[in-house]
Amino acid sequence: MNVKVVEPPKADYHTDDSRWHLLRDVNGSLHILVACESSLVSYECLIKLNDGEILDYHGLGWLSMQHLANRINYFVDEYKTRRIVGAALASAIEATR
Repeated sequence: MNVKVVEPPKADYHTDDSRWHLLRDVNGSLHILVACESSLVSYECLIKLNDGEILDYHGLGWLSMQHLANRINYFVDEYKTRRIVGAALASAIEATR
């Protein structure tokens, strides 16, 4: 078999966790706050982790959260129904400042 190693292009934000924060609320639930960018605007997106994402976090730690943050940024429509807004979002943003 004739094969070559593939080296995918890397963007700085793929390995930089300054664009997301992992938060735990008073009930113990985990949330991720992601600084998202679209072609016209930047905004914060807050998502409560589901059971699969929590399992990934316990098994893979930082790597799973980095992957999730990138997914949320690139595929935000997939997370539309899970987005948390209003006072909870404002509180999460304030906690990370």
